[in-house]
Amino acid sequence: MSCHVPILVYHHVYPDDNPELAITTDKMASGVIGVSEFRRQMDYVLDNGWQIVSTTQIVDWLEGAGELPEKAVALHFDNGWLDTRTVVMPILNELGAKGTCYVISEPTDASSKGLPAGITTTTEGFVIKPFLTWNHCRELLDAGWEIGAHTATHPKLGQVYEEHGEDALMAEIVPSNAVFEDNLGYVPDHFAYPSGSRSGVTDALLSPHYRSLRRWTFDQPPVWDFTDETTSPQALECQNVDNTVAFEHFKRIFDEALAL
Repeated sequence: MSCHVPILVYHHVYPDDNPELAITTDKMASGVIGVSEFRRQMDYVLDNGWQIVSTTQIVDWLEGAGELPEKAVALHFDNGWLDTRTVVMPILNELGAKGTCYVISEPTDASSKGLPAGITTTTEGFVIKPFLTWNHCRELLDAGWEIGAHTATHPKLGQVYEEHGEDALMAEIVPSNAVFEDNLGYVPDHFAYPSGSRSGVTDALLSPHYRSLRRWTFDQPPVWDFTDETTSPQALECQNVDNTVAFEHFKRIFDEALAL
């Protein structure tokens, strides 16, 4: 039986009393979800026999260097927000689970120096919020998480390339990888495109730098695409999850993955 792997992508996971959870948006995705709903989703995943695997395990499988359980699922947390460490990590520790955190290097570096940092996101616009520090990243690594790359400043890379060319694109990659090397001692194997903005040309330029590239798309109501044995490691598919995704649509991820 072929394996179709859900890769669940989260951004902010907030305590249930966080006022941002009540904000309505005209965008298709909000980028936020409450702790109770996140726990409900994790309980559903584990209670139904799904096994949480790492991004490296998925890429090894795609490259023919490893096996996955039939019901494999991965957890991704984008941008490197502080709540990944303060809210998500303790919950996953309770469940014996781990994730991959895709870190934007410049705000992480600023946070490590006690400086404010802001980025522009598809879901929230321009925001200044608490980010992880490099010490937090090391705590995640020590807990068995993986750290992925997510550019230096979080621009839409497809747009950067179209408007400014290869040098501008690589200015988001090469210095960022150097910062990872300086602070964590290695360059991440895995990369996620900010806002899913990419092209065949950007894939070709980035693939020498990373073992995997992850896409990001979102429709409303959600349309789920899966990573399977025919997927290129340079084109990992995923499912964005936030508080705009009704629980019935969340469950549909797993029903569809098994039905394919």
